[in-house]
Amino acid sequence: MDNRLQELNTLFVDTFDAILRVEEKSLKQVGGGKLSISEFHTLECIGEGEDNRRAVGEIAEALGVTVPTVTVCVGKLVKKGYVTKTRSEKDARVTIVELTREGRKMNRLHRYFHEQMILSVGEEFSEEEMEILLRCIRKLNAFFDEKSD
Repeated sequence: MDNRLQELNTLFVDTFDAILRVEEKSLKQVGGGKLSISEFHTLECIGEGEDNRRAVGEIAEALGVTVPTVTVCVGKLVKKGYVTKTRSEKDARVTIVELTREGRKMNRLHRYFHEQMILSVGEEFSEEEMEILLRCIRKLNAFFDEKSD
């Protein structure tokens, strides 16, 4: 592997790890250490549903995890008071998960973190650099989306 590819690999790994560390640190502060990153992301996913609610199967599909994984996470979030779960009126086999007031608050804090992170990053680039960065990241996303299917 040539030096540029080695550097690209190092940058990918380091950037990914740094984003996760910054996100984890920030979310521990705002969430009082009560929620894991995966729980924050589950709240975010639920909050993207109509009326801050989604079926367990929809959550699993959106997050790219199994239904049992979501079921365990939702159980923890119910105990912590961030979501409620009910059976669908249309199909009793379907469990609907809804954010509580506290869950909506944590979801807003998570969205705020991402907004602030992107605003900070955006300040570091000129208009031209931002266009190039967006083009490159779009290509990366397309590549990884294709590989993950």
